[in-house]
Amino acid sequence: MFPRLPSRSSRKARVQSGKIAIMAGIAIVPLAMIIAMTSELVSLSSERALMQSAADAAALSGAQNLILVGSNARQTPADVESFAMAQVGAFASRATVSFKAAQGSDGSYTVEGLAIRSSFFGNLVPKGGFRIEVKSIAESMHVQPLCVIGADDTMPKGKAIIATENSGIRARNCIVHANGNFELLVNATVEAGTSRAVGKATGLGFKPAAHSGALKVTDPFALRNIAPPKPCHSVPDGGDKVIDKGTITLSPGIHRTEYEIQGNSALILKPGEHYFCEDVRIRHSGSLQGNDVLLMFAERTALSAVDNASVSLSGRESGDWAGFVIVATRGNDVTFTITSNRVDQLLGTICLPMTKLSVRAKGDVAEGSKWSVIVARNINLSGTARLVINSDYEGSPVPVPIGVGNQAGGTKVPLRLRQ
Repeated sequence: MFPRLPSRSSRKARVQSGKIAIMAGIAIVPLAMIIAMTSELVSLSSERALMQSAADAAALSGAQNLILVGSNARQTPADVESFAMAQVGAFASRATVSFKAAQGSDGSYTVEGLAIRSSFFGNLVPKGGFRIEVKSIAESMHVQPLCVIGADDTMPKGKAIIATENSGIRARNCIVHANGNFELLVNATVEAGTSRAVGKATGLGFKPAAHSGALKVTDPFALRNIAPPKPCHSVPDGGDKVIDKGTITLSPGIHRTEYEIQGNSALILKPGEHYFCEDVRIRHSGSLQGNDVLLMFAERTALSAVDNASVSLSGRESGDWAGFVIVATRGNDVTFTITSNRVDQLLGTICLPMTKLSVRAKGDVAEGSKWSVIVARNINLSGTARLVINSDYEGSPVPVPIGVGNQAGGTKVPLRLRQ
């Protein structure tokens, strides 16, 4: 018998089914392309937002950096460009990303960004790949006082500022800046207008939250010569002097005597500039007092206030050292120590470029000062010490030096994005 042939209607149905399959297959291709293109456009929008955010952050950082370091020591555009690159993260591995930063003559800061990544059909649509171009211009509208600088920039492990146990800093309305890492351990707290670190700011005690990845702040006093008017060895050696009672009054000059003030005795400094070639130790219930004074410590010398010692100092009101109260020469890398909670006034700028300031007092330190600024290589706080940084500049007999405090920049308006 011959096989039975399909009916005409059956053959027609198969033909129609095949046509539908072919048409469906043809339709899938553009549909898949549309889905792929839609997905790419969504990603492109997200990447553009990332690039714009990076440019905005870098422009604001550049403008703020101009305020912080003043006109004589500004960061390079390359630093700002590197900051912007850090903000885009892994996107830089999927695209060719670059930023260009420039300072405007009007004090603004401009950051332009360009990213090129692969597009459809081997970068034919659009030709050469997707281009993401962004631009941000920031300008300063306010100067937030720069009150504390931890200058240690030895990365990645450098701890410019570290507070542990129940210690901390209270610097309301001020910038507390670390050129390295800024660490809060255990229950330590920092209450500041802005807390920021070039490295990492770690810990739960920042109020408000701290910023990591800030631009480095260069030494605002880098051009200042910090040295006695003549070498210490040219001054007669006064030996060691331990004072248990009574008062010693020192006139300005170079002091090559090691002073230990203890018991209920007092060391009173007359107005002027005092250059110490040996240590000054205030112990027990001794006291150190002086108004309109500068204390400069030569190499391998330091000031310490321990036990129940009392310290009340206000800085120079005029002259080359106007605005400064305690400084250490650049070759001085010893530690200045405060463990007494009776260090109530440190009015002026403390400048310790290569020195560590260790504060382990049981309570507030410097709370009686109208204003204080601290620039030290390392600032270490522990125990229950609370370093109080006031910023009541108006009416103070001690002027604020250019480069810090409310003299950190020349503009009087806050930061904003112009574009």
